Order: sequence, then C-alpha cells, then structure tokens
Amino acid sequence: MKILLIAPCPTDEQRPKSMSIPQLTLSLIAGMTPPEHEIEICEEVYGDKLNFDGDYDVIGITIMTQTCLRGYAIANEFRKRDKIVIFGGIHATSLPKEAILYGDAVVIGEAEGGLWEQVLKDISAKKLKQFYKLDHLPDLQNMPIPRRDLIRCQSGKFSVTPIETTRGCPYNCDFCTVSRFFGTKQRHKSIKNILTEAEQCPQKFLFFLDDNISGDRKFAKELFTGLASLNKRWVGQASIGLARDKELLRLASKSGCGALLIGFESMTQSGMSQYRKSLKSIRQNKAAINRLRDNGILTMASLIFGLDNDTEEVFDVGLDFINASQTAFFQSCVVTPYPGTPVFDLMRSEGRILTDDWSKYDATKVIIQPKNFSPELLLEKTNKIQKEVYGNWSLVKRAWPNMRLGIYHSIFYYSLNRGYKQRHAQKKLLGVQYNEPGNPVDFNTAKYVIPFKK
Repeated sequence: MKILLIAPCPTDEQRPKSMSIPQLTLSLIAGMTPPEHEIEICEEVYGDKLNFDGDYDVIGITIMTQTCLRGYAIANEFRKRDKIVIFGGIHATSLPKEAILYGDAVVIGEAEGGLWEQVLKDISAKKLKQFYKLDHLPDLQNMPIPRRDLIRCQSGKFSVTPIETTRGCPYNCDFCTVSRFFGTKQRHKSIKNILTEAEQCPQKFLFFLDDNISGDRKFAKELFTGLASLNKRWVGQASIGLARDKELLRLASKSGCGALLIGFESMTQSGMSQYRKSLKSIRQNKAAINRLRDNGILTMASLIFGLDNDTEEVFDVGLDFINASQTAFFQSCVVTPYPGTPVFDLMRSEGRILTDDWSKYDATKVIIQPKNFSPELLLEKTNKIQKEVYGNWSLVKRAWPNMRLGIYHSIFYYSLNRGYKQRHAQKKLLGVQYNEPGNPVDFNTAKYVIPFKK
C-alpha cells in the first residue's frame, strides 16, 4: 500500500520563521511500517504541500488539540476521494469518539508494540476496526530507528534533530496531557540504541523530547557519559534540580548540553501548591540558573499564568524573576484546559471555558475565566510581560551573560529570541486572546465537539 503520513498546521501564520524542529511522530510511525509499504511524510508546518489527488491508499494524520480542525478538514478531502483515513495523536486519544466522526479508524495512545502493524494488516484484509488500543504501555527497549530520511529539509530549517529517550512523567500535573498519554511511570529506550540513533544523525544539534531528561538520575548519568564521545550539541527539558546536582550537571555539560527548558511554572507558593511542589525563592532559582550558565548551559524559563490559586501579584513576581535571573529565553504560557485532563473536566463543569474553537487551545490564548481576576486582566498582564521580555533593551541586557559562552550559544540565543520576538509581534498568533468572556461554552451543542456524558 502507499501511505501518506500528515502533521497538520492550523494556519499559515503558524509556520516557523527561524529555527525549527521537525516532529518525531511521523518518522517513528514510518520506522514501524513494514518494508512492503511505500511511505511519504507531509509536515505542513514546514511548508510541505498536500496532494489530495495522489495515488495513496491510506492517510495517517496525527493531531494535537490546536491542529485537529485542520486535520479533520484534510481528512474530509481525502475521504471524498475514497481514501482510508487513520487518526492518532494526543487529541485523538483524548476524544476518540470525536475523531472517528472524520476518519475510518483511531489509534488510541501509543502505536508501538505491533499496534500500527495490526492496523495495516486489517486494512489489507478489509477488516479495519474503528478503534485500536494496546492493553499495556509498549516496551521502548527495541524500538526501530525513526525514518528521518523521509523528512524533506527545506531552506535549511531543520537544523535541530529530535530524539526521544524516555516516555512518561511521574508528576501527573492536572493541566498536562503527557502523563495521560504516556503514563506516570518512566520508560526508557536502551542507551545503546539512543547513542546509535544520535550518532547516525547528520545534524550537529539534537533536541531531546523527554519531559525531564534528568528524572532518572542513574539513566541520565549513563546517557550523558555516552553522549560525551559523540561530539554533538544538544538541548532538552529538565527540572531545576539538575542545577543542584554537581555531578549530573558536570556530566550534562561535558556531554554537549547547550540549553535546557525548565518549567518553573510559578513564582508564588500558592501557584506551586497546585503541583504539589515546594517553592524556591527568586534568589535560589537565580543561583541555579547561574550554575547552569557557569557550566555552559543556557536556560529557557517557562511560567504559567492563570492558575486557580493565582492572584494579581503573580505577574509582577514572574517579571521580577525573569529580569533578576537574566534567563536566556522565556516562555509564557496561559492555563489551557486540554481535553482529557482534570483541568478540562473541572473548568467544563464550572462553565469557565470560553470557546469551543480547538485551534485556540495552544497555551498562548486566554480561553478560560480565571478564578481570581478577569480574562481581560490576564490578557493585559501577559501581553505586557511578553512585550517587556522581548523588547530590544531586555534582549540586549540578557545578551552578554548568555552569548559570552561561545559561538553556538550566541547563534542559539539570537535565533530563538528572534523567533519569539517575531511571533509575539503577530498578535493573531501569540498575542494572548480570549473569546467573549462571560459566555461559557455549551459543550453539548458546540459545533466541533460531540456531546459529553453527564
């Protein structure tokens, strides 16, 4: 069979303008596909064009919440041409009964462990079922290497290669989809396979997709030790605890780590209590960021605004933290009730979700009624923080302590901050928005959502 795998993009405005990272999902699926099938990959976000009249037999579409409407539209076009459409991804897993309205089958959860191969066998035998789901989480030890050869690198954009070492997150935060999709127990690929995969990547820069690459200390030590011999540069995600572990920090630095995304989430104790975590002071977090920088590692700090325990002070405290720490990058997120999470269930029951337009569920738009202030205030304050952090003077002040680390750090600092600055300037993309505050959505009549059980 001829198979087309698609990662949709909601709008043209959401195509990246600078440094970009291709998805791993499609190349993983391609790597699991038996060799008798012909595979193509289309990543719309990077400019790949769809050929609706191509001679494909099967269309596989991976959807996140913010991309699902585009995915459904694509599916409709292919089904008009009698193509078989298979949905997968986090949104399809969270709302499989919605996704099946637009496709022929839905893969719920992870597709490894023989599940994707079974889907293809059933298609060939004309016995395709509507829903496919493993009764266990698949073993990652012997996963096939992703088919990165199928990703069309355009305009030199794919300068960073994604790699996965671990799935699952023990924190189980109530706003996050990761633990709902991958489970709360961490599962690892084999170190040998990870290093082989990394060595085979022609790109110098790697991006580890793990939600916390240092979560398992023993595994992280072995991984960092192995990476040190490959002469690669890498970025990833970790907890701030890595900066307080001298041995692990030293190994991360020697292994080629150049930057880490760290979810500080909140700078107030009331906010952190929602994650069952203790609050570190601005001074303590600044010291940790300095330790990372002293070891050649830049920090991208992530904060979330609009938590139920948040009061108006969180905005000033958050901005004080960014200014004091001189973090290289800053990611501002707005609480977003993704389907399948406890936050979604809670806010839906309280009538606090303000739009049923899934394309706005991207953690950058105000789509909820916060508990302790208005949507208008959340909009105003978050935009103010973005404007100040990505203002020219702030970028200049933060440039020297971060760019002085070397040429790679300078390129990364410039590229990523340039991209964030451009995206913030596009109000329709990252300018925080909300939809008719005070008019909660009736999810039983919403256009794109099937009725929920009471």
